[in-house]
Amino acid sequence: MYRDFVEDLLEKQKEEIIELIKEYFEHSNKQQEKKWIKSAQLCEILSCSPATLFRLRTDGMLPCSLIQGTYYYKLSDIDEMMEEGKEFNTENKISPLRGRVK
Repeated sequence: MYRDFVEDLLEKQKEEIIELIKEYFEHSNKQQEKKWIKSAQLCEILSCSPATLFRLRTDGMLPCSLIQGTYYYKLSDIDEMMEEGKEFNTENKISPLRGRVK
């Protein structure tokens, strides 16, 4: 009797764990499938204003696609821009300004 109870409990836990693993992988696959994001989403990710995003677009630092008035950004392009920025910042360090600027 006790053994049956333990076996049933273990079987239920096993099924729950398998279900959780399935959900995890389904969620991660959905995240990988998403390749493009809109401007508002990118502003939130980068913590920047729409004006900063506009400057990144016009300066050619961040490629985008314009479809019916909406800008879309490829996630791989964003990653590439961030990596290039990291290299730029380490190679060309800018010293902070001293004193007052007029």
